Amino acid sequence: MTTVRSSLAGALICMAAALPAAAMAQSASPAPADAASLARLDALFARWNSKTAPGCAVAVSRNGQAIATRAYGMASLELGVPLTTDSIFEAGSDSKQFTAAATLMLAHAGKLSLDDDIRKVVPEMPDYGTPVTIRHLLHHTSGLRDWGSVAAIEGWPRNSRTADNQDMLNIVARQKELNFAPGSHYLYSNSNYNLLAIIVARVSGQSLADFTQDHIFKPLGMTHTRWRDDHGDVVPGRTGAYEFDDGVYRNDQVIEDAYGNGGLLTTVGDLVKWQAALDADTFGTGFTAEMQTPTKLNDGTPIAYALALVNLDHHGQQEVSHSGSTGGYRAWMARYPQQKLAVSLLCNTGDADTPVLGRDVADIFLPAYKAKTYTPKGPLPSGTYADGMTGFPVRFDSDDKGNLRADGRALTPVGPGRWAQREDIFAFGKTGLTLEHREGEKIAYRKVDAVTAFDAKPYVGRFCGVDTFACLSFKQQGDTLTYSGPRWYNTPLSPAYADVFTGEAAPGAGRITVKFERDASGAVTALRFGEGRAYDVAFRRVAD
Repeated sequence: MTTVRSSLAGALICMAAALPAAAMAQSASPAPADAASLARLDALFARWNSKTAPGCAVAVSRNGQAIATRAYGMASLELGVPLTTDSIFEAGSDSKQFTAAATLMLAHAGKLSLDDDIRKVVPEMPDYGTPVTIRHLLHHTSGLRDWGSVAAIEGWPRNSRTADNQDMLNIVARQKELNFAPGSHYLYSNSNYNLLAIIVARVSGQSLADFTQDHIFKPLGMTHTRWRDDHGDVVPGRTGAYEFDDGVYRNDQVIEDAYGNGGLLTTVGDLVKWQAALDADTFGTGFTAEMQTPTKLNDGTPIAYALALVNLDHHGQQEVSHSGSTGGYRAWMARYPQQKLAVSLLCNTGDADTPVLGRDVADIFLPAYKAKTYTPKGPLPSGTYADGMTGFPVRFDSDDKGNLRADGRALTPVGPGRWAQREDIFAFGKTGLTLEHREGEKIAYRKVDAVTAFDAKPYVGRFCGVDTFACLSFKQQGDTLTYSGPRWYNTPLSPAYADVFTGEAAPGAGRITVKFERDASGAVTALRFGEGRAYDVAFRRVAD
């Protein structure tokens, strides 16, 4: 391990020497934001600019230097402490880009290859037949189930109990099946980046926290940045975290010790330094380009997700961005290279939609753009369609005013047969429906016959997990099929289509899909359970 540290130390000296030059390259101080821009910025955050609400801190930078910094709302509702631009928040999944950078540094130092089988470093992982590589982890194309989804199936959704990276590894290592073959699809999974934290530690001989402190935070002067690898640590300046529930703010602090997927504690000022370093390619020629180079699936389909940075178009401008969400914290970071503009946004309230807010902030400082509108023509789509990968159903219905909804959520028309749901698009064509994900993958949906009346008797019984520590009991209660599992009881299920039901998982978890399986005689003998980012988790019928 000494050789790893010494070789990286040498690279660090070179990088540190380059920092003043990088700073000089961006030394032409940009003009600060004008009063009109600041007024627009304040208006965006007006709802949180209060002594009775948590809020956000935001920094806008150009040429690597801040041109506007603002804080709105309270760091602690209990103590009446206001937020400042030096307040420390948790960055959620924006943390992933630092884990990715650490991994890439080790690759550049020759200590690992991004195309290494992860079992070379983490032999505890199963052999899936096709290697899962470090590159697959970085791009979320591994097929590994998200450990948080598996934990939810077992009755413990994320942040309902303390878990660390070893707990994560224990869960993921007993998954004998993948969501899909490595490299064949894209699916965001926190398991990937927790595993990368373990890989960085085992290859470098330092924890991810120590490695990034030595090779990223200290060299860049990110003096307020560290990891939440022990949630019990006292962190001066850290804000509270809150959710907005039924009109009332409630505490929603993070109690996990797992990190690498999230867990970065930082300020908007420190994030300005990080984004400036990426813009200046501070970590070596080509480092930033490699960080933000999109990947391709096995079939050549381009995927916008690079190394924890997503390449998108926003109003005709290249956007390199990522969002974060954990507990009551929300985050968003973006760079607009053509305009040398960056936005760093951190919030301590779960009702802050940071991707929307962040882009609204960016629009104040980007060239004016007139959004195109489209008015749909002809009959609107309707009916129930099933996701070709997960089987999860989506019900489309419309009204006489030309509005289309997916499971009750309003969609926005963006072209003939094309309807946007946030950043994804439902595309209706002659051959059916395709969901075009923001990251680039297209998932075919098939139209199914919705079921309302059904016989519950074949589904009644007890089923136990093959790869999970969970058993599920299904009962008929009147005309309803209910199920009970670890820490939840008699939860009603809704019929979707033949042998498929949907419902809610444990409190704090998401929607679930239950797909019952029959043997040759037609008897129900097994089921596949889907929750969030864990697809088709196997259960087998057992004696009651």
